[in-house]
Amino acid sequence: MRFTQLAVFFAAFFLPFISAISNEKLSKEASRYKGIIQLTNNNFKRILDSKREAYIVVLLTATNAQVGCTLCMELDPEFSMMADSWYKDHPEGLSESGTGMFFARADFDPKKNSDVFMHFKVNNVPRLLFLTPQGDPSSFSQINLPGEGGMTRVLAIVNTLRDATGISDFKIYQPINWGSVFVTAFATAAVTLLVKKYKPVAAKLITSKYVWGLATVFVIILWNAGYMFNSIRGSQFAGMTQDGSAVIYFMEGQQQNQFGIETQIVGVIYGVLASCVAGLVLFVPYAKQFYATDKSGRPTLSKACFVEFSLTLSFLVTLYLVYGALTGVFKLKSPGYPFKLIKFPFH
Repeated sequence: MRFTQLAVFFAAFFLPFISAISNEKLSKEASRYKGIIQLTNNNFKRILDSKREAYIVVLLTATNAQVGCTLCMELDPEFSMMADSWYKDHPEGLSESGTGMFFARADFDPKKNSDVFMHFKVNNVPRLLFLTPQGDPSSFSQINLPGEGGMTRVLAIVNTLRDATGISDFKIYQPINWGSVFVTAFATAAVTLLVKKYKPVAAKLITSKYVWGLATVFVIILWNAGYMFNSIRGSQFAGMTQDGSAVIYFMEGQQQNQFGIETQIVGVIYGVLASCVAGLVLFVPYAKQFYATDKSGRPTLSKACFVEFSLTLSFLVTLYLVYGALTGVFKLKSPGYPFKLIKFPFH
């Protein structure tokens, strides 16, 4: 009986100090999971122990496609960027002043980490939580997530962490997009070879005011269509169906809201339409005149007519198809479209 009482006394007063997780243990956990500690039903109480010595940033998310959380999928690589940047300069998780900060994550899985979400009483995701040293695991603050994603959201969160922790040596290192670098290098090399091989044609294209006019109109429409709307509203890029089986590119039936990709699609459509009109008005007559004579100056009317007919037909077909796509977009956004100017009493 006396032994049992001693054991209970020992467990009540000494075990919390023995099990308290130190910065060294947190660093080992972070290394084990390659930077971001993965919270599970078995380890989250130990990781978030109230005797911890460091700040812990916790992301509760659900990136499974069946859940359909678009913001979760956007935030996940951003959170990884923050953690990787922190550990790059602080491999032990400690700042220059000795303050510890670690990153943890729980991606919803009913079998592995449902207790974590129940502990924090989370009923929607994503949630970015912030736990202070020596604080109770049930006591935490929530970090607001800016609507605009990418580096804007990352820098906003990092600034919040700097202010809350007093850690000033937290820098962000944006990973290099090697795919984009490769595509750019390949495209540059291909264009250089083509220009070198066809110098006369390239010179005419570069110095042609018609080409520059078409390109300018296209770029203006492409880059300005909806950009300010997305910046102000913080529109997400795309969405998912309720069952998570497919990506959604348009908010059907909503004229006042849109995805970011909608503005890009509509911008391209308007750019193609404007280019087709400019091509019919400016480029077709120029091409006809260009092929009206051969190198010796003799008239080649049949060739010029063929070029004029081919280009005109190409522009018109493209104009028809792309305008059809535009009306299709209008129909998605407005269920009552198309609107009829005259309503006939017969079918």
